[in-house]
Formats: sequence, C-alpha cells, structure tokens
Amino acid sequence: MEDGVTVFRFSCEERSPPSARGFRQNRLIETRIEKDSQVARSPKRVTIADVAKYAGVTKTTVSRVLNNKGEISPETREKVLKAVEHLGYRRSRIARSLATDQTFLLGLIVPSISNEFFTEIARGAEDTAWENDYKILLCNTEGDGDREEGMFLFLEDIQVDGIVVCSPRLPEERLVPLVEQFQNVVVVNGQGIAWRELAGAIETADAGGMKQAVNHLLLTGRRHLTYVGGPADARVSTERYHGFVDALEEAGHTLNPAWHTVCHPADVNGGYVATRQLSHVLSEIDGLVCFNDLVAAGAIRACHELGLHVPDDIAITGCDDIQLATLVQPSLTTLQTPKHDIGALAVNMLLERISGQRKHDTVIVEQRLIVRESAPLPDALSHERGDKEVRPVEP
Repeated sequence: MEDGVTVFRFSCEERSPPSARGFRQNRLIETRIEKDSQVARSPKRVTIADVAKYAGVTKTTVSRVLNNKGEISPETREKVLKAVEHLGYRRSRIARSLATDQTFLLGLIVPSISNEFFTEIARGAEDTAWENDYKILLCNTEGDGDREEGMFLFLEDIQVDGIVVCSPRLPEERLVPLVEQFQNVVVVNGQGIAWRELAGAIETADAGGMKQAVNHLLLTGRRHLTYVGGPADARVSTERYHGFVDALEEAGHTLNPAWHTVCHPADVNGGYVATRQLSHVLSEIDGLVCFNDLVAAGAIRACHELGLHVPDDIAITGCDDIQLATLVQPSLTTLQTPKHDIGALAVNMLLERISGQRKHDTVIVEQRLIVRESAPLPDALSHERGDKEVRPVEP
C-alpha cells in the first residue's frame, strides 16, 4: 500500500502453489480491498427528500420546480435550485421517466457504422439529442433486413421515445407494420410510399445530384460514361441510377447495358471488384460515375492496376464527400451531402413528433458537386467558370 494506492507487482519467477492458509489470507486481503474500494466509490446519493429538507419545502414542490410544472413563486424556485446546486443533486433518469412517461432515449438504426456517411449522420443525431437532454442508442444492421427488424423490436422492448432509421433494407410490407408500432419514427432515405403516412421522411436529392455529376463529365468532354451502382434494396441506389440515366438521355446519350455493373457491398472492395469486372471494356469508357466515395476509391485502385491513368484515361466521380475523398490519389470529385445536418434534422423532426407537433413530414436535402483531381475541369474552363452553374454540353 503506497499513499492509499494498492500496488500489485508481478514477477516472472516460478513459484510453488500457495498453501491453503496462504490462499485464505490472500482472499481476505482481496475481499477487504474490494469492500474498501466499494465504500470509496459509493458516496450517499442525494435524494429529492434531501433537497426538500435543505430548501425547507415539500418534495412535491421540488418535483414541480425540476419538471417546470405548476405555479411556483420565483423565490421558492430560487431556493430549490440553490439547494440542488449546493447538494450536488443529480436527477434519477428512472424517476424522471416514471414522472413524465418518457425514457429520454432515442434509437438510431443504420446499415453500416463503418461507412463514414452513417457515422457523420450519427454524430449529427447525437449532438442534437444531447442538446435536448436525450441520449442515442446506436444500432448497426450490416444491411441485413432480419437484423434491422430485430433492432426495431429491441428498441420497442426498452421503450425508446422514438426511432430514426437510415436507408432501411426491409421491403415495405415488412417495414410498415414496424413503423405502425411506434408513434414517433423518422425514416432517412426510405423506399416505398405507405410508411410515409405514419413517419417523417428525410431524403437526399440523389437524382439531381447524379445529374450534376454527369453534366460535369459531359462538360469536360467525356462522352462514354457508365455507372457503378450500389445495393438494389436501397432507395439511394435506385434514385442515383435513374438520375444518371436521365442526365445521359437529356444530353442525347444512352447507357450501354454491357457497361453497367452493380457492387455489393458498396464499399472499397466492392468497387474494386466491380471495376475489375469491366476490365474488358474499360478502354472504351472515359467516365465512371460511382454509387459512393468508397466504391469510387476501389474503382481508382482497380484502374491503376489495369494501367489506366485517372483522370487522363478515365475520369471518376463519387458521392457523399466523406473524408476518404480528399485522401485517395488522385483526390476525388464527388457530390457533397450534408451528413451531420441530416442527423440533426432527423432528431429535430423526431422531437417535434414526440412533443405532438408535425411541422414537417418530408425534408429534401440537396447535394453539391465538389470538383477535385479525379475529374477536373479543363484549365480554360476552370478560369471561365467561376461560380457559374455547370450545364451539359450538346452531344
């Protein structure tokens, strides 16, 4: 024992097994240490009765002050709050839940916490929840519908006050009954229509974003474009694909079906494999639009291995503008999605619904093209463009 701290020292020397007496003595010492540490860690908890006694009021009055309910004079309120501060009173979340019929917990379901897109959404959700005295329970489904359903049921069991679900993978006939069980749900980038009468919706303008990417590539002189898509059971995959095809058709071009490929999972390795599968036609393609930045990073790696220079031989664009987009070589031209803002918007919408308000049923979040090295503008156009809108050129 050194200055009240127990120091355990270990030796590599071989020792014979302790005797029974020695073993009992060691156990007595360990038990005493455990009890002493428990005492040190367990000071008497200040209760609402302690606050009431110190302030000279009833427990009901203290409760009304803490919950901001009832008619309380300014003088009494000040006395109670001073007592709370002086005694270091900390409200019991369980007691608060019983008094308000709320747990002050929110569920957040995402398909992949390893994808920075959803990590940033989670940060925005947690920051906003914290500001409003709520806590977030994060549930990761790995893009599995059955696991997603299990997370819904788990969050129902622990009685969270509301749920945000991002890019749900469940088909609508399975999602709707789950949403119906909760009064307060917000869906980020969900497929289908029926659940929209029951839940709030936040959607990224993916079709419009894809059109920005295609128009940019056309403006730089690219004419032979293809799309490396994401999982078929995600709304954003469908929207981005249709946005890509529509932008090509509006400019007088079409997508060669033999060039189109889909990767699953939509990560770096998925993008690498999908691009390698196009190796027999890549020499004919001069622009590759990818489902997200992870897929684009894999595509860049595959092109390097196949002897294609990015962007001279083939330009590549991504989507989401995660941190990786600035770290890959060349740096990635991509569509910037305000991920942190989406998380904050989702929680704010959820809190509105919890409080009985429905100010917004659907919010559309725009994307913005960020031009970097993987698909740059020609020097002449870069100087002339300034802040002008990028428009498609005539075929």
